[in-house]
Amino acid sequence: MIIKVPNHVSFIMDGNSSWAKTNNKPIMQGYLKGMRTMADTILWAKEFGIRYTTFYAFSFENWERPKAWVKDFMALAMQFFKNDDSINKILDAGAKLIVIGNISKLDPEFRDILVNYELKTKTSNEIVVCLAISYGGRDEIVRAAKKMAEIGLEFTEESFSANLDTAGIPDPDMMIRTSFKERISNFLLWQHSYTEFYFSKLYWPDFNKQELETAINCFSKRDRTYGK
Repeated sequence: MIIKVPNHVSFIMDGNSSWAKTNNKPIMQGYLKGMRTMADTILWAKEFGIRYTTFYAFSFENWERPKAWVKDFMALAMQFFKNDDSINKILDAGAKLIVIGNISKLDPEFRDILVNYELKTKTSNEIVVCLAISYGGRDEIVRAAKKMAEIGLEFTEESFSANLDTAGIPDPDMMIRTSFKERISNFLLWQHSYTEFYFSKLYWPDFNKQELETAINCFSKRDRTYGK
């Protein structure tokens, strides 16, 4: 029985290629399964009463992977957002999509698709879904600092937060990372200052409602003092 539900949960969706190899599938099939798991997780999160979710879909450093991998992943992601039935399920659930990251590097067609979803769901309020794509925590901090310096803003915690990609969104209460690894990989460096971490042994495509409930129950037992 869940006692306390986090308001905002962030996810590092790791283990897609490992899942594909383990199941003798093409690598991109692992990522497609992972994208559909993301959609399912949004619906489960809403059911549990989570108000905000952030998914680390493609890091700024992922651009340095082999060009063939980047090309295949981006083509898959674009087709997923254009045609996959999972998207309709998210929209029907009243999800509001917000894209964070340095999206200037994206293919213009893919960028337009994401921006259109942001506009289409602007008034939706059942659950907020932040998609971190072409995102890096250090890159975000540098971009925010440059923007503030250019307009001469005074640097305070509040003003700096207001110039990050996540402006207006509460910091994550819990971060869930799958596939054994226990690091944050340049994800929401500023925002994760006092976030509770949960590391799952499942590969992301195998992540399920029961594992999300287990993570929430683990969160509910933690005493968050914020250093006080």
